[in-house]
Amino acid sequence: MKTLAGIALFCFPLHLLAQDSVAVKPFQVTGYVKDMQSLTFNNDFSQLITGNLIHNRLNFRFKPVMGFTAAMEMRNRFFWGEEVKVTPDFPAGLKYSSEWADLSVVWMETESMVLYTNIDRLWREYASEVWNVRVGRQRINWGITATWNPNDLFNTYNFLDFDYEERPSADAIKGQYMLGSMSHLELAVSRSGSPIDKTIAAVRYFTNYRNYDLQFLAGWYLDQPTVGLGWSGSLGNTGFKGEGQYFIQQGTFQSQFNLALEADYIFSNGWYISGGGLFNSRGLDEPVDTWDVTSLQLSPLNPMPTKWNLTGAFSKAATPLLTLSAGAVYAPQTNLLIVLPSVRYNLATNLDIDLVWQSFFAEKNSGFDALSHRAFVRFKWSF
Repeated sequence: MKTLAGIALFCFPLHLLAQDSVAVKPFQVTGYVKDMQSLTFNNDFSQLITGNLIHNRLNFRFKPVMGFTAAMEMRNRFFWGEEVKVTPDFPAGLKYSSEWADLSVVWMETESMVLYTNIDRLWREYASEVWNVRVGRQRINWGITATWNPNDLFNTYNFLDFDYEERPSADAIKGQYMLGSMSHLELAVSRSGSPIDKTIAAVRYFTNYRNYDLQFLAGWYLDQPTVGLGWSGSLGNTGFKGEGQYFIQQGTFQSQFNLALEADYIFSNGWYISGGGLFNSRGLDEPVDTWDVTSLQLSPLNPMPTKWNLTGAFSKAATPLLTLSAGAVYAPQTNLLIVLPSVRYNLATNLDIDLVWQSFFAEKNSGFDALSHRAFVRFKWSF
């Protein structure tokens, strides 16, 4: 109870709750409910592990006076089925290393069921025409490209985790100072929960030059100095984005460089295509015997376990209610291939159904072969 009271006071302090002359609605609640069935097959479809998830998200916003905002957002998830049963210490895999404080509760845990709540946003913010200061658990979004984000130092996104649209957060203090209508300076400091409690601190300068958004980063990632560069613009009618991040390993010559490039194009008939690549200077450059690609532990230092990586995707709204998408990731030196088709259909207002498939292939001693396959059927109702 003390913890919940502290969270309430952090988001909704008493002197702000006393405000009664706000012209607009100061308090808002949004969210959604999902029901997702997962099917995990082995390489030749001879074995099947099933999983079920009911996922409720609640988003609370409180804007008592001009310039001040408080927020709390939580994920309430109920897992059950064989997937829980065969996964040792299932709740431990639900935590994100970028979250330093433990704001999660395991309400129930049995052999095949887990009821889990995590507060993944909890911040207070002051904003003016020049300043923006936010304190608490928040998303610090410095990434630009879609699949891999070397510049995203604070809360790395896993492209396989399609069910987490909001993306992970970090426990941080962030300040932004506007230098003009198209440029600003941003400073952020956070605590990381893995591998041990350490600090991440960085400054970002963002500007626009000749219709290109540019950002320059410098800071400290855990125990390493780091600098980075990102951009977003176009070459003719083709979008062109990129991010590069350099990590300096102190006392050695084993520094690391990650570079992501991406281009995309929208055709007049509605087709959208994109392609890109990632270079991880310390990634794998030859085949390995064992892979566990379904649970990739990605980080700014390791946005992908392989050195050279290519990706491509397309999507098309076949009808106003039906969207078809497909993507693939390929690492040529390790011969790792991930295939990602999906279908979305709007059943009714605020009600969607998604069919998502993930297949994994790789080079092994026996040759190029499938590793595993995953299928997901998800219903989502937003409110």
